[in-house]
Amino acid sequence: MSDPLLRVEDLQTQYHTTRGTVHAVDGASFTVDRGEIVGILGESGSGKSVTARSICRLEDPGKIVDGAVTFDRTDLTTADESTLRRIRGSDISMVFQDPTETLNPVSSVGEQIAEAVRIHDTEERQRLLDYLGVPLFRNRSAWSDAHERAIELMDQMDIPNPESRSSAYPHEFSGGLRQRAVLAIALASEPSLLIADEPTTALDTTTQADILRRFRTLRDERDLGILLISHDIGVIAQTCDRVVVLYGGQVMESGPVETVLTEPAHPYTRALLSCSVRNSEPGERVRSADGSPPDPVGGHVACPFADRCQYATPTCREGRIPTTELDDGHRVACVEAPLDAPAESPHRRAPPMPDGGADRDSI
Repeated sequence: MSDPLLRVEDLQTQYHTTRGTVHAVDGASFTVDRGEIVGILGESGSGKSVTARSICRLEDPGKIVDGAVTFDRTDLTTADESTLRRIRGSDISMVFQDPTETLNPVSSVGEQIAEAVRIHDTEERQRLLDYLGVPLFRNRSAWSDAHERAIELMDQMDIPNPESRSSAYPHEFSGGLRQRAVLAIALASEPSLLIADEPTTALDTTTQADILRRFRTLRDERDLGILLISHDIGVIAQTCDRVVVLYGGQVMESGPVETVLTEPAHPYTRALLSCSVRNSEPGERVRSADGSPPDPVGGHVACPFADRCQYATPTCREGRIPTTELDDGHRVACVEAPLDAPAESPHRRAPPMPDGGADRDSI
């Protein structure tokens, strides 16, 4: 079996504050293969975004203190800055939650996409010419080529009238169109891995479905590896091949989406699913999990979910919980797993979201 495109092993990222050391990511491990969409699921404060930024080595002011992030056989945790600059934005692209953080308000959308294309093409030519020992000369036609490529990317991202809209500014785009423009910028370098951090937050249901359908198309057409971060179970269920459930900076459970979301083995996964609006009957009050998320200051000497878990035993508080494999690819960090099936499935069947007919819509 070939090596995964991305391998994260025992990743630990910490922040030093006046209250103490925050263990934002506390030993997370997972992989992403080419042509696969892996979701990271968890509530706010579980370490999802810090994990994504750590992969891209954008964790500052935090610091990776242990573990390894291997991308295409390159260890990013030990790579020098020139290597990171070459990989970021070229082989690995990231889409952030708020597109206004990425787009420059004083430049047209087309110019920004064309700039991403031009930078990537220039870097590729520079590497080739450096190898040949030939100096790089600026080609004026490169700007025209980049603009044409920008319009092509806008069209691929389903932005209406891309040629005329390329001269529009970000504030003239709706939230959904801005997110599509950011996605076009991310894909300008034709990356191998796309990291999307809550890319559908604040979008209406139809626009969200279109964006998610675009991710699946990119996976199929480009053999693109995608790491999709979301707190929305429906987004994960309809889009991802595998899911990693994160809590307190640790992986509680991981495996195929169909298995984890229909046969959850970890108490936290069950609690998370039971709090979903999609798992509530019409008129039924949405449940909330008892207790509060753990304080990340100082880290966790045992299972971070132990204080909120009805199945917790003294063993759960004695040390790091080992990860065991229950089935092919289904792993769980729990000494009590597998749990007995509840009388009622924690993840009720729900009507599909209008995303164009995904196979997982019934989950």
